[in-house]
Amino acid sequence: MQDVPFPRKFGAKIHPSHHVHQRLYEHNPNPVPFVACKVHRSSWFVNNPRKEFLSPEQDLFLMTYEHDRHIIGRDTVDVVDRFEELDGVAQGAFAGDRLTYGSMNRREVVKEIDESVQRQLTAHELMEERSINMPLYPSIMGWEDWHFERCRILVDEISRWVGFDATQYDSEYEFAKHVKRLDEILEPKGIFVNGCVSPKWLRMLPKSVVACSGSYNIREETEDATGTPQRDNLPEVVEKRVDALNNWQSELTNYL
Repeated sequence: MQDVPFPRKFGAKIHPSHHVHQRLYEHNPNPVPFVACKVHRSSWFVNNPRKEFLSPEQDLFLMTYEHDRHIIGRDTVDVVDRFEELDGVAQGAFAGDRLTYGSMNRREVVKEIDESVQRQLTAHELMEERSINMPLYPSIMGWEDWHFERCRILVDEISRWVGFDATQYDSEYEFAKHVKRLDEILEPKGIFVNGCVSPKWLRMLPKSVVACSGSYNIREETEDATGTPQRDNLPEVVEKRVDALNNWQSELTNYL
């Protein structure tokens, strides 16, 4: 199944210069096969050799799943410039995130989704023009059927491996419903859910979800009695997530 360098299993959302992230995740490929780095923090990898944080077995993915203040006013050309700087360093990228909230009216949602789609198509074109070899994966926006239909061109023209952001959700039922809807409408080969590491949430997702990422909850669960995150506790914490991600497989055996 590993025919593309797409995220698999668990990935740590990293701040590469942070000492706690370095203690837990750097050169630790067994529980952390990939790391996800926001574009605004990726300058660390421009200024430092990849091997200072990552083992050869660990993949690095760049993404624009960021706080609104980093998205507003960002130029697609600047994002592609960073992808070009890290071509050969990162294994893939997710571009085009925009501001979509349930409180928006229909016109506002359409505007943001269409902006996201256009930015991703532009990034794809620029990367091809510059012969950047880093794979670009679509970031799917929205939650309704017609939202996903507006993103279909990304799956048709860029990749059938996609990302979906979980950081705005406070209901596992709503999140699972939306991911299943995405899966049914766009039929991607695989889905990466950014910012989702609750085992309860992961158990509810379809088998097309092959990877998840997280940060704060992971660090918190690795803490010892003094509140200090411990690297030795990380494998058990991650294993809970990977088992939950593969929960559909264990359920299938009940019918065999």
